[in-house]
Amino acid sequence: KEVESHNTEKSAWLIVDGGVYDVTEFLPEHPGGKKVLLKACGKDSSEQFWQFHSKRILTKTAAPMKIGVVGGSAKL
Repeated sequence: KEVESHNTEKSAWLIVDGGVYDVTEFLPEHPGGKKVLLKACGKDSSEQFWQFHSKRILTKTAAPMKIGVVGGSAKL
């Protein structure tokens, strides 16, 4: 529920494989543009993420953005 409220440019969170990521500061840097990333925020975006990214992106680039896990268990 908490993630759902973070879907704006001021606070942008998303879920990928159980991990919660705060991508707010990354919005202007996202190669696909901030609009596409904002559409993924506030929900589980695992399916979308894996269509365009490798595991390396999640474990290297996104790791510093990880702020928690949903349900106490992430796949990482």
